[in-house]
Amino acid sequence: MHWGQIKSILILSFFILDVYLFAQFLEKKEQADIGVLEQQLSTVEEQLQDDSITFSDLPEETHEETFISVEQQRFSNQDLKRDKPKVQQEPHIIGGTMIVSKLKDSEKIKNVTSDNALDVFNDAVYYADEYDYWGWNETYNVVLFFQNKLDRPIYFNQNGLVMAILNDKDEIVSYVQTMLGEEESLADKRQLIEPLTAIEKVYENGELYPNDDITKVNIGFHTRVPFESGVQVFAPTWKVNVNDEKDYFVNAIEGFMFSTEEEEFIEEVIKHIIRKSEASKEREDAVDDIIKDLEDRLQRASE
Repeated sequence: MHWGQIKSILILSFFILDVYLFAQFLEKKEQADIGVLEQQLSTVEEQLQDDSITFSDLPEETHEETFISVEQQRFSNQDLKRDKPKVQQEPHIIGGTMIVSKLKDSEKIKNVTSDNALDVFNDAVYYADEYDYWGWNETYNVVLFFQNKLDRPIYFNQNGLVMAILNDKDEIVSYVQTMLGEEESLADKRQLIEPLTAIEKVYENGELYPNDDITKVNIGFHTRVPFESGVQVFAPTWKVNVNDEKDYFVNAIEGFMFSTEEEEFIEEVIKHIIRKSEASKEREDAVDDIIKDLEDRLQRASE
């Protein structure tokens, strides 16, 4: 056998050995990481128990998700004619990306603090099945509905929501709607951090106190940098609700925690609506009435 052939065989043999050893290393490292993670989670549970912090019904299924990119949906008058809601109204498209609509007759919401608001919502707005109820804000007297992507809510994004505006009788008199278009995955799916790890992040940031109750943990999407137009990138995000009152958000891939103040978000949304409306040439009396109403609410909230 020639020396060249022997050398090739030796090189191939060492390559196969290296691959085998590397595979063994990865397997042992993965087992070690799992052991460390299990130990950490056990420690977290003990810490929460020591502080009488309770939780239940955490999601049990293994989650694999990826970042998604989404473009802003643009509306046309043909869209509004084709998909009319049941409730009569006077809709207007502002800047191509926002629907501002005044209802012909106000629609009563029986209970603005519950999903019953969806009964009215489904008949009153365009593409209602794209959104889910988020909640009622008493300060501004508006009800928020967040858009869904991949059956998960997009948390606090002004380009994918419906803000229903109520009068003092808890009736919807008008609404503003924005919408995100089709989503695209940006990379292969990755294993998300566990729900208990998300709770740990909230705990480590000093946001959990003795006798707190973790009411619910849900998965959704959020973006760190909201843009007024163009493509946005959303990360899978755990929402940790504490005592049925406060929500904290944990990036489910990168693991950092953040919180969002609802009233600050609504204030920014209203200011965005006013700016967009003022810059538009498509102003109508109905739109002017809605803008005046929103300006009054901003004023009252600041007093």
